[in-house]
Amino acid sequence: MKKALLCIMLGFLASAMYSQSTVKGTITDESGEPLPGATVLEKGTINGTATDLDGNYILSVSTANAILEVSYTGFEKKEVAVSGRGTVDVSLASAAIGISEVVVVGYGESRKEGLTGSVQSLGSEKLEQVPLASIEQTLQGNVAGLQSVTGNGQPGANVQIRIRGQGSISASSEPLYVIDGIPVTAGDLTRTNTTANTMASINPNDIESITVLKDASSTAIYGSRGANGVILITTKSGKEGKPKVALRTQYGFNDWAVTDNRRLKPLTSEQYTEMFIEGWVNRGETVERAIERFEGYYGDAVTFGANGEIQQVNVETDWVEGITRVGQNQSYDLSVQGGTDKVKYYASAGYFSQESPIIYSGLDRYNSRLNITAEILPGVSISNNLSVSFLNQKGMSSGSGWANPMYNAYFLAPVIPLYDEQGRFYGDHKSFFMGGNNPVGSLSGDDTREFDQIRMMDNLSADWEIVDGLTFRSSWAFDIINIEENFFRNGRYGDGRNVGGYANEYYRNQLNWIGTQTLNYATSFGESHNISALAGYESQKTTTKGIRASGEGFPNPNLRTLASAATPTQASSDITEYSFESVFSRLDYNFNYKYYLSASIRRDGSSRFGSNNRFGTFWSLGLSWRLDQEEFLLGSETITQLKLRASYGTNGNAGIGNYDAKSLFGFGFDYDGTGGGAVTNIGNQDLTWETSTNFNVGLDFGLGNVLSGTVEYFERESDNLLLNRPISATTGFTSLTQNFGAMKNSGIELTLNAALVETSDFQVSVGGNISFLKNEIIRLDEEIIDGTKIRREGLDFQSYYLYQWAGVNPDDGTPLWYVDESMTETTGNFSEASRVVDGKSATPDFFGGFSTFFRYKNLSLDGQFTFSWGNYIYDAEARFLQGDGALTPRSQTHLNLSRWENPGDMTDVPYFRWGGNNNSNAANMTRWLFDGSYVRLRNVTLAYDLPASALQGIGLSSIRAYVRGTNLLTFVKDDRLYHDPEAQISGVISSPVPNLKTISFGVDFGF
Repeated sequence: MKKALLCIMLGFLASAMYSQSTVKGTITDESGEPLPGATVLEKGTINGTATDLDGNYILSVSTANAILEVSYTGFEKKEVAVSGRGTVDVSLASAAIGISEVVVVGYGESRKEGLTGSVQSLGSEKLEQVPLASIEQTLQGNVAGLQSVTGNGQPGANVQIRIRGQGSISASSEPLYVIDGIPVTAGDLTRTNTTANTMASINPNDIESITVLKDASSTAIYGSRGANGVILITTKSGKEGKPKVALRTQYGFNDWAVTDNRRLKPLTSEQYTEMFIEGWVNRGETVERAIERFEGYYGDAVTFGANGEIQQVNVETDWVEGITRVGQNQSYDLSVQGGTDKVKYYASAGYFSQESPIIYSGLDRYNSRLNITAEILPGVSISNNLSVSFLNQKGMSSGSGWANPMYNAYFLAPVIPLYDEQGRFYGDHKSFFMGGNNPVGSLSGDDTREFDQIRMMDNLSADWEIVDGLTFRSSWAFDIINIEENFFRNGRYGDGRNVGGYANEYYRNQLNWIGTQTLNYATSFGESHNISALAGYESQKTTTKGIRASGEGFPNPNLRTLASAATPTQASSDITEYSFESVFSRLDYNFNYKYYLSASIRRDGSSRFGSNNRFGTFWSLGLSWRLDQEEFLLGSETITQLKLRASYGTNGNAGIGNYDAKSLFGFGFDYDGTGGGAVTNIGNQDLTWETSTNFNVGLDFGLGNVLSGTVEYFERESDNLLLNRPISATTGFTSLTQNFGAMKNSGIELTLNAALVETSDFQVSVGGNISFLKNEIIRLDEEIIDGTKIRREGLDFQSYYLYQWAGVNPDDGTPLWYVDESMTETTGNFSEASRVVDGKSATPDFFGGFSTFFRYKNLSLDGQFTFSWGNYIYDAEARFLQGDGALTPRSQTHLNLSRWENPGDMTDVPYFRWGGNNNSNAANMTRWLFDGSYVRLRNVTLAYDLPASALQGIGLSSIRAYVRGTNLLTFVKDDRLYHDPEAQISGVISSPVPNLKTISFGVDFGF
């Protein structure tokens, strides 16, 4: 009996062993790229494995007819029958939600699953054909933790970016921009123009992806320049196959982003005349004397009756309307890409033009690009990315100067004519405060403020795969920027009238070259250990040369070059240089594609710092755990992605002047006819890096193929702040750059994306992000008052420090202020009021974006909202434009029509009196402070893709027609705010060019 049982058991065992099968294969994406860490599971069991670095797997299954369930985050799960085969290769299709799995990181690429840091990417679909002048503008509302602010509607204006808050008090808080591996120059390089942006030279249609690095694990590899985050821009490259040609065309119209009822309105001639008379009467003069003053200024612009009433208005000029237009927006872009297995190419040429709603203000950009990659020997390839662009910007001043047309147009009285009797632009009002300015004439060609930029970027690199897994890369790049600025003011009227006209020309040339040498090694050992390592050396030098000259006294307004000036007034030149030298290394390790470790270290040397502290070391450590690869979640159809990650590390900040650490002498001074020099900078040889310490913890999750998201908490502490610290004026200087103080940013970021409906004909998806941010100065030994702000330990960096406005006394129309922060006692004496901190800041409590996408067959609707909430805006020009008569005889705005006139009137506008009303127009008070909270419909696009059947036989592969609206609707919380709520990061606005609302029409062709 025992022998029989033993034979039966052996028989079952033999049968089981015989029925087991071993299957192997490779898991790839649709393009054939291997998917390391993909899950291969025998259906109905917990028997599974993960693919190795090359996407290969081996699995023993219980039967030759087993079903394999193959899954990978961001891709559609797939079931494949083994059917007795020994090799089963599987290709996975991209899922409906999620970004591309290959993510660009510092000096390389990574799969999203392998990231331990905070990284977010945008694909080309978010960037192409957006009617915006600069690529940074496309980031607004699309990346959690990133503020993108265009506080000036001038096309090509500088864009302010903050990643996870303000990083410094005096040093730069802007991120590092890296294009195809080149750390490039960004920001405003102008001297005579109000605002410009070197990044406006980049064509968004040439960009394949933008990746934002936010925490130490992702940014520390950039060392001293990564403290404020890093923005990696990857341009398009060629792909193997037949040439693909794309032609993109777009035409549209630009207007003010804020609606008409949200704009300041100038006074009419009748309103202005009434206020003019009233202002003098309130000062104690008779109506008759007030009329005499009016006629002394404006002649017979208004006819008065016997009793002083207005009988007839003879001149009615709307200066704001005179400088306003509906601008045009157009772009044309042609590109071709293709290649063979040996040579791949991408080439493009484009033209972009944008006019603002203010006459003269506009931008024209011409650009071209050629990216080539060639395999010249087995294992050896060379690539070259070359771009050339020309940018012409015509702009205008901002602020409270007469040269600012937006400011000037509200101030000029409507009773001043636009043209004189000879048909010229009127300029005879020279004897009083209007200064003879005529903004319509100035912007119509009588004056010039022009900016030209030629930019060339080239990156030549060679890759050599020495042995399997070991690659050496040598990259040499340069970024050349040539700038020419021309500024001219005519001699007949305006600012140039007293000197017969004046001109200023400025030329600037910047050469930024970078050499980077890296060695990459990747391998797997054992069955579960995967490792990759990077080591590199990088050197960079930037040289800037400038020449500036000016002159005055021009015989004819059409002669504007300095050779025509009667009197040269200035001629100077300068040259500045700085350099970096760095060594760096990174190590990435994972066990069985479940547990990940990433570590990096960089040693930087900078010429900007003192000889005692020229070098600094920065590092990071990151960990992540893919819980979805554990047995208790493996194969789950509910939780398809779950990854926990954390990072900690340090960065530096070197965003200061090239010679702040050095004691400097300046020359060119005139000492009684003899040339000489003087100390121009004290210097500080102990000056060193700001150090930013970053902690980040995040959770990435996915629920089925419906919902995916990320939630993160971060802390970022900046120490040894580079601060222009006030010093005693007895030294001959007022400030000295020192390392002083510390500041902390902390917050929570949440990103969610949901594919609600996904069929072949119908698709609905939504997504969004929100960021909560808190800033605090945690160490500062002394208070620093900076305009409207105060820098004080324990406060937000952007805390306002203002006199507290209490409104208007209803008995006599005089202004009132609160005495102190208790806001219980008021005073009509401005000298008794105190500047206080009341908790209001320019830093928003939260900000972000929300998007929706609908598609029915070939028709799609794509919309995006952006928002910022809890921040306050200070209008620096409101005290002039709503000045209650302080600036005789300048005009005002419609807000002054609600002024106090009779006892008992309840209003927030004091009575009008020429010469002012008891300091009611004082600066730095909360009367000019507004809640800047807003929600904006940033983009909405309705598009139709012609079906393929309609294109047969006409030589086209695709046609897409669309209409797009940008900044169509804006909802503002504060009804008192009559400006665009998208202000500078500082929260201070100063009569800029209004932001643009654009409606554009486009057709894209594929050949």
